[in-house]
Amino acid sequence: MTLAFPPLAIFLCVTAALCLSLGIHALKQQATAFARNYAGLMFSSTAYTLGYGLELCTPDLAHMQVMLRIQYLGVPFIPYFWIGLAWAYLQPSGMPLRWKSLLLSLSGAVFLVFQTNDLHHLYYTSITYTHDADMSLSILEKGPLYWLNIAYINLGTAIGVLLLFRAWHQTVPLYRQQALILLGGSLLPWLFHLLYQIGLSPRDIDLSPFGMAAAGIVYALGALRHRVLNILPLARDIVFDSIAEGVVVLDTRRRIIDFNHAATLFYPGLDLSMIGADSSALIDAAVFTAPDTHPFIDHRDTRQLEVHCYPLRDKRGAFLGTALLIQDVSEKLALLDGLRQLASIDELTACSNRRHLIEQSTREVLLASRHPAPLALIILDIDDFKTINDTLGHLAGDEILRKVASILRQRLRSTDILGRYGGDEFIITLPETTGAAACDIAQTLLEHCQTHCGVSLSLGIAELTPGEKDFNALLKRADLALYQAKSSGKHRASLYQADASIPARL
Repeated sequence: MTLAFPPLAIFLCVTAALCLSLGIHALKQQATAFARNYAGLMFSSTAYTLGYGLELCTPDLAHMQVMLRIQYLGVPFIPYFWIGLAWAYLQPSGMPLRWKSLLLSLSGAVFLVFQTNDLHHLYYTSITYTHDADMSLSILEKGPLYWLNIAYINLGTAIGVLLLFRAWHQTVPLYRQQALILLGGSLLPWLFHLLYQIGLSPRDIDLSPFGMAAAGIVYALGALRHRVLNILPLARDIVFDSIAEGVVVLDTRRRIIDFNHAATLFYPGLDLSMIGADSSALIDAAVFTAPDTHPFIDHRDTRQLEVHCYPLRDKRGAFLGTALLIQDVSEKLALLDGLRQLASIDELTACSNRRHLIEQSTREVLLASRHPAPLALIILDIDDFKTINDTLGHLAGDEILRKVASILRQRLRSTDILGRYGGDEFIITLPETTGAAACDIAQTLLEHCQTHCGVSLSLGIAELTPGEKDFNALLKRADLALYQAKSSGKHRASLYQADASIPARL
């Protein structure tokens, strides 16, 4: 017996053609993860709706079983493509490989189980049919594997719906209608499917293919009016997770409400469990004081993170929260530190150069004057250094300068300032040190340089007078004392004494 095409079968066959054309159109429009999953969903819908439409016209059980096999060319893969479509709408690269592999394995297993049902009858325990008015309707006794597939379909559809709802909620208003089209196209088949599963379909007709047909119509409208296939939003996640800087969004109470992928690289403990947590769990509250402050450095292990705070306000200026923009500036700071070192260190001796020496010493003089404290200054040079250069050569002279600088560094405190003033002259600024103590230090330096470098030094010492703020005046007195040491026979240190006609010898 041959049945004429009932209206429902015609409707399903027409929408199957629509879904097929949408799938082909999607592949022609763009080679993206979204287009591939969209096309896959449309092709799966084509098989499902066409197979069920023709099933309603079958004259016998054998033809009905053929139509069921056509339907199950698409049915098992609908959850895979649905989740893939929603995922790709949020993230252009699509699902991670591990999720693809898992879902495709599940869909492939459903396909194989159905196609081999005659061997085990675990999917459908029996398949019969009946004629109802102008249609043929299958009578399917469901087995345990059928219900596992139903659970898979419902779970996959729910995940897809949640992802599309997130896209609709997060996207900018320009793309809200587009996202709503995709969300509606997901909800309709699910609603029809659930009505069928709970027994509310008329004449026990499987409503799921009609839901897929309705989705195809909705997607066709979306493709024509809202350019679903041509223009995808640079959704929040795309921009948010594509920038190299970390972004953490805080509400008005400084609770974490959002962050991007880069932020998790800077703060490894940052994950979804911290949504709603106070920002102090992430950034030290001692340095994060207010959203309008200047950027601050957050020290993390070997990295230094520069954090900029930007207040978020609505159109009326009301404060909504704070966006933290985070950059790893470790290399930048290391480079700047290296440049500062080059600008402040004497290349030959690795001591402070003249400019840096004067800056540091001037600061120490001002501190000692402001908080009355002793301070002494030593200026020294190497006796007969010109003769050394002339007889042994400049390379030998440079080596002696390096050795002398090394001895001086070894015998001084970390708070003392050592610098090369020029030629073979060095200056040592000694905070918290009296003139008498400086004399002892000078004697030690003189002896060590004699012992370890084989050269003699002449040293001039001056002590800061109460209330004095002029480094140059202190340096001038030390220089006079050095002249006194040189005039007295070299290889000695002299402490400046204003009322002495001859230098004090040490």
